[in-house]
Amino acid sequence: MRTPKHIFLLLLVGSVEFLPAESAVEWEDVLSVTENIVCTCGCPTTLVSACSCHRAEEMNREVETLLTEGSTNREIYDHYVAQFGLEVLGAPRMEGFNIVGWFFPFLVLALGGCGVIVGYRYLKGDDGANVVTPTTSPINEKYHSEIQREIADLDT
Repeated sequence: MRTPKHIFLLLLVGSVEFLPAESAVEWEDVLSVTENIVCTCGCPTTLVSACSCHRAEEMNREVETLLTEGSTNREIYDHYVAQFGLEVLGAPRMEGFNIVGWFFPFLVLALGGCGVIVGYRYLKGDDGANVVTPTTSPINEKYHSEIQREIADLDT
């Protein structure tokens, strides 16, 4: 009876080395890199992490291999930029003239908001100056008294 158990244990232990080794790279790590790489399959501009074509699968495996070899995200991006140019990046790098592209929309939004506030205050007449209201003008007082007298005449 002991012999079948020993054979079973030997088979179990022997089969362990034939199991595929787990990759040290998590799938989330691959996705975090491929979320900034555009698929080169010819489809409309789609990120590799969102594309379902055969080329996207190849690129995912390639990124996984590069990560397993110890490449950093920056080195992987440089690898693809060297092959396909800057168009392969989903978002421009935040360096050099690209900084203008990152901050310009926010600058325009802030300046536009300031312009709206200044324009509103100008049109409202709330610029801090003493504004003459219709009831304090001497000419308007004269007409106001005439209007009040005519209204009183209509009531009688």
